[in-house]
Amino acid sequence: MTQLAQATPADVDHTAEIARLNDAARAGSLPTSRTVFTRALADILAGDAEDPGVRQVSLMLGQTALRRLINETPIEPGNDPHGERDFGAVEFQGHKIFWKVDVYANDGTFSWGSETPWDAQQSFRVVTIMLASDW
Repeated sequence: MTQLAQATPADVDHTAEIARLNDAARAGSLPTSRTVFTRALADILAGDAEDPGVRQVSLMLGQTALRRLINETPIEPGNDPHGERDFGAVEFQGHKIFWKVDVYANDGTFSWGSETPWDAQQSFRVVTIMLASDW
């Protein structure tokens, strides 16, 4: 009698789904994700104006421009060895910028990596955008 092997969830390749969710998180369109900028990068984006309102506007405009650049710049194959599109690098205003996507269990604590990163409801993504020197 011959038994047919059945694919278990661990045997299924979820790379394409993970990459799609990472792309959506990076674009800011995934409800179960957040984007954070490191303090050093935020300070550069805000500029050095004395008026706090001007600094806030500069920060928001810089974040928008940087996010657009990150989403329009192809990911180097060397930065994406697993095809999940979870890390990249760009140049912005003379600074080398890294971005990365971390996937946590969507349990409200963000203490553990997700065991199901391909499931948008059971995982939560944090996109961190930083100066290369922050790494």
